[in-house]
Amino acid sequence: MHILDDILSRIRTTREARQTPVVVFDLDHTLFDNGPRTIALLREYAQGAGETELYTRLRAVRELGLPYMLKDVLSLVEEERPEIIEAARKFWLSRFFTDEIQRLDVPIAGASAFTNEVFEAGATVVYLSGRDVPNMLVGCTESLRTHGFPVGLAHTLIVLKPTWETRDFDFKRDVVDFLGTLGQVVAAFDNEPANCNLFRRMFPKALSVFLDTAMAPDAPPLDAGIPSINDFRRGA
Repeated sequence: MHILDDILSRIRTTREARQTPVVVFDLDHTLFDNGPRTIALLREYAQGAGETELYTRLRAVRELGLPYMLKDVLSLVEEERPEIIEAARKFWLSRFFTDEIQRLDVPIAGASAFTNEVFEAGATVVYLSGRDVPNMLVGCTESLRTHGFPVGLAHTLIVLKPTWETRDFDFKRDVVDFLGTLGQVVAAFDNEPANCNLFRRMFPKALSVFLDTAMAPDAPPLDAGIPSINDFRRGA
């Protein structure tokens, strides 16, 4: 049985036991590819800085499946000047974590369809993300709605960081107790091994699923037995 079908089966079994099944989804690099957000900002920087050649090279870059680190994205167009990398990083940082720019994100293949399957099967859907409430809640909600994810409905929740400065892992570690109050967590999806390992330890009966898309360069090893998928298509 495919891991996604296994999760749907677990949802049905949990409901038959008169419990509330809960499925947790990270957003960036899990449900969404934010590469178009990064490329748009780098192109805007290059154009504004008069870096015509860099802008032309960035125009040719494929927007999806980009490396996690910005310097590695720039290395795709052979940009190695430290002053340009730093200036681009500062420009990117000033705009990347904002409401408006999230409209450029593209769902990971099959993500919207599977999330709707989970919701329609009777699970509570929790979007648990390292995005923050002050700068990103409005754009996050709009992006989910635009791309057809269940949002703003009973049995859906968006849980974001209280501040941008809060470390992602610390935030998710502190939230796991709350997740347990919502019902029986049957599955959790994340692109960071540390978070997948955390969910595995905190919810041993649930399926912690690793999205093999992009992750932080200092990520720990993924615990043995945690399944990995590239996207939400059954054949992938």
